[in-house]
Amino acid sequence: MAERDAWLREIDPMDLFHRLFDLIPGMYFFAKNRRGELMFSCRATRNLYHITDETGVIGLTDFDLNPPDMAQSYVNDDERIYATGQPLLNRVELWFDAQGIPDWFVVNKMPIHSRTGKIIGIMGFSQNYEGRTKLLQPFPGISKTVSHLRQNYREDISIRELARLAGLSLRQLQRKFKAFFGVGPQQFLIKTRLLAACHALRETDQSLAEVALACGFSDQSAFARHFRRQFGLTPREFRRQERVA
Repeated sequence: MAERDAWLREIDPMDLFHRLFDLIPGMYFFAKNRRGELMFSCRATRNLYHITDETGVIGLTDFDLNPPDMAQSYVNDDERIYATGQPLLNRVELWFDAQGIPDWFVVNKMPIHSRTGKIIGIMGFSQNYEGRTKLLQPFPGISKTVSHLRQNYREDISIRELARLAGLSLRQLQRKFKAFFGVGPQQFLIKTRLLAACHALRETDQSLAEVALACGFSDQSAFARHFRRQFGLTPREFRRQERVA
């Protein structure tokens, strides 16, 4: 044990084992200190946020990199780990891919302990859903519906159409979606549309009606209703908050 500790102390902090994650396609590794500040990240994570320098992420928080609603959900997960000491495993969350398209990711987080046993940070990784489809043998057909929803969320999609695509009955589709994602396919579709809307509100000057239609909502009223229910504020309030930030 002493020999290993001495060896670990000799390693350059910028050349630790996290560098291995740079070689795994679709893998996003991160490690944060107790204040929620990034200490390490792999190349894919940095590329996602257009950060070229490996030291450029040090000290950044979730709120520096993500929309407030998403950042707060990540922080809430971290606080749960600090409170319980238990890892968060195989959590499915909405995120953006490198092209800014909404995608579903499987997230795993674990506490980092000091030599005295105190939790001093959190490390974890996320992997996009498509990268995990081969591991989802208990969910045949679901990967087809996820890909279809992700590519066509702007269109009018019926749940019956998704069931046919998956080769499942409506009841089977509902059950399998809830087993893996915690929500049914309709809620999955709405969440995907809302994430795309957040991106449009933050990055474009489209009107609220234009954002609603571009993201698959029937009208601005339906868009505003779902948005408030999910995030606790209106699309206009969200845009104003983002512009101030």
